Amino acid sequence: MEREIKKFMLQILLHADGLPVTDDSLRRLARNGFEHVALTAGDLGQWIDDLEAVGLIAGTVDEVFGRMWALTPKGRIKAQQLK
Repeated sequence: MEREIKKFMLQILLHADGLPVTDDSLRRLARNGFEHVALTAGDLGQWIDDLEAVGLIAGTVDEVFGRMWALTPKGRIKAQQLK
């Protein structure tokens, strides 16, 4: 299931069309996409960290919106391959 959720997160960011997505939105959309799975904040955080660690996503901190995520060029290619 972890792999499917990570793929789903990449698809969420791909559909944002280059715009950053807030951490809260990314987590909420992942939960909504997998309502039948009990996703903990820790699990989601770890999987987001995993995606960042392998260079598929990059995070920044905005003073208004908090943590924001976007695909890296490598992440965009990977997400497009998952279609």
